[in-house]
Amino acid sequence: MSEEATTPEAPPVAEGTRSPVTPQVSTEVDPNSQEQSVDDAQEINPLVAESRKYRKRAQSSEAELAKLQKQIANDREKQMEKQNEWQALAEERAARLAELEPIVEQAQKDESALREQILNDFSEEDRDTFGDLPLPKLRALHQKLNQNNQRLAVANNPAVPANEVPQDWTKMDRNTRSKNWDKIVARYRK
Repeated sequence: MSEEATTPEAPPVAEGTRSPVTPQVSTEVDPNSQEQSVDDAQEINPLVAESRKYRKRAQSSEAELAKLQKQIANDREKQMEKQNEWQALAEERAARLAELEPIVEQAQKDESALREQILNDFSEEDRDTFGDLPLPKLRALHQKLNQNNQRLAVANNPAVPANEVPQDWTKMDRNTRSKNWDKIVARYRK
């Protein structure tokens, strides 16, 4: 006897009807594709390492450049001081101050506006007490006080008691009774 693999044949299917047997789909992975992905990974890993090396080198170069530029500016100022070129040095510093002045003014305006906004939430007495605190401390105090001011909403209308339940709970509809069930039970525990 020969050992041949025999597969049962499906019965012939009439045209226009579907086969009751579904074809089996192979879930095997081609071993060549695995080898190819391993090869790709081996090629990519050195490239990633090289990219990281170049990025690190560029970052260190940028940091060194900034350090050297600052050192050159300081050396130039020292040289000008030694040569008694005070006039040119004073003009450079005045130009730097002129550039920074609008930025400082805007920051001060923003800080004072924020301070006023926070202090408006305080009472007059608290404004006098806490008005001179630094802004970060004032902000922290404002947050703590606002968290404590959150209260339970209670009906202010004396005609409708907020926490009372109508006397006859048997005549309530199902939803009202389920909402007030804890109060109904508590009334009978007394």
